[in-house]
Amino acid sequence: MILIRRSRKLKRHPGQISFPGGFIEKGETPLEAAVREMKEEIGVKENCFEVLGQLSSTVTITTTIRIIPFLVFVSCREFRLNKDEVEEIYFVSLEKFKSTECVQVVMPNGNITCRYPLGDLVVWGATARIINQSVSQIEQMLKEVKR
Repeated sequence: MILIRRSRKLKRHPGQISFPGGFIEKGETPLEAAVREMKEEIGVKENCFEVLGQLSSTVTITTTIRIIPFLVFVSCREFRLNKDEVEEIYFVSLEKFKSTECVQVVMPNGNITCRYPLGDLVVWGATARIINQSVSQIEQMLKEVKR
């Protein structure tokens, strides 16, 4: 799975680990926005990916933004990070998430989320909830793709 560390200069969720993505622009579908943001943030080229399907959506706890994620198979291993938005890129196996418990976290406002402690990398909040809710769905989608 491709994850990014959001730039610490960003207004929303600075420095957090997330999937590439962003807001839907006027006239875009959620899928079109996801693809555009993936290209803008990590430089995936047009002929280097295949959209496999939509995953479980969630809402961020602090900003109440609805996230509509998609599973995308990226076939090229060439990335160009937009340093204004992305500090680092990470590659984490699905097996790592399957073998690590998403530990419950109670926020100061009483809302509950979870986090995956992966050594120096901590995936938490909306990203962790999407992964936690979608692992079996991702496995099924990948099985249906003949590679």
